[in-house]
Amino acid sequence: MLRVVERTLAAEGGAYALQTAVRYFLGASTPVIERLRKLLGSADPVMEPDAEETIVRLLRACQLTGLRHLYYEVTDNGGRYLPPHLTTALQIYDFLRDSNARPGALPPVLLFVVELYLRLVHHEPGQDPQLSFDLHRWIDAQGARFHRNGDEEAARRLEQLMKSSPSSQTRTDFPVYLVIEISPLPVSDDGRDLHRIVHWSQADQPGWNPVRGPEVELPLDEIPPYVEELVERTEETRSNTRGGPLVLEFLLSEELLDLAVERWPRRTGGLLPPRPLGADYEVVLRSDEHLRPRSRHRHWHQRWDQVVRGEGTVYFVPVEAVAPEMMHAELLRGERLVACVLSIPPRDSRGRIQLAAAIDAGLPIVLWCRDIRMNADFRRLAADFLHPRGLGQLPTGMHALRSAEPGYDVALLWDDPTRPMPRAPRLRSPA
Repeated sequence: MLRVVERTLAAEGGAYALQTAVRYFLGASTPVIERLRKLLGSADPVMEPDAEETIVRLLRACQLTGLRHLYYEVTDNGGRYLPPHLTTALQIYDFLRDSNARPGALPPVLLFVVELYLRLVHHEPGQDPQLSFDLHRWIDAQGARFHRNGDEEAARRLEQLMKSSPSSQTRTDFPVYLVIEISPLPVSDDGRDLHRIVHWSQADQPGWNPVRGPEVELPLDEIPPYVEELVERTEETRSNTRGGPLVLEFLLSEELLDLAVERWPRRTGGLLPPRPLGADYEVVLRSDEHLRPRSRHRHWHQRWDQVVRGEGTVYFVPVEAVAPEMMHAELLRGERLVACVLSIPPRDSRGRIQLAAAIDAGLPIVLWCRDIRMNADFRRLAADFLHPRGLGQLPTGMHALRSAEPGYDVALLWDDPTRPMPRAPRLRSPA
């Protein structure tokens, strides 16, 4: 029996396999099980025995899935690699017991419980109301303990976290982001139509810390090959890593918004023909500060929160001519509106007005068909796949559509306000 235990503990995931086996034979909540769980953990208890016994019971009852990203959030992406077999709330909690916190900071295990509670309340309100209530009461007890011990800073921090919204995650597969900004420059003396291109890359981590790349100036016809080079370079750097998909985001100035970047070719080598970027990757447009004045950001954030919660509705701009002020008023009044389908591309003056109205109303998602001949078919298709629970995964769905129906020339403006682009002043030439 000792050799069986030794072999089990030496294997990846063996400790939890051993617990599962013992729990199967002895039952789910015997003192032996709890003693075994603590023996297999490498950390000393970080809270009082009664409090830990309560939270273990609550986490065991938690049925939420997709919790791995919470581990990286509460460890600020500095924790140990989380083995893939640890997926339940209790398993991740046990793993976090061995994670330290900076002096004066809350322990990661407590941060994990808070994030779990916020997700239950804001994202899964119908999951288990009693569990949410019990978690809230347990967290309040931890705050009271901080007050008793004179740790007012920790108590204040905990109270602030409980009043905040959960982190705005629409996906948990940790994609690699490549953000490319393209903006035209004044026409040079030699008449060349130059554009400024800057890119940022973001590795597969939950925090938003994109790394800025070099700045180049190119004519418009040389930008697609340069973007292809950036994509290939990004793929090469992550060839030996496991992570989520590569997502391409284009930050375009207003006059370039209808640039069909998802149709730019990506050479496959050999005898195979090039493939559009949108067929191989999730490709979306962003507006950031180019189109959204700071005075309208509050509406933008409010509507984005609805997208994260799987709520909100879609507004289809009527194909028939409608007064711009009436359409704008409808968008402003529709507090549940989070997405808009234009009736005409923004290269047309009507389309530009429609896009401006959607942006001013704070809608984070805007779609339009670039090919006016296919607009009617696209609007019928969009009416079927644009629904509240699926809006958070719209870039993935659009990628599937572009792969299956390469003829659909559709633009997707997907503006996540929680991922702003860091701005740095342009370097000046030495005097």
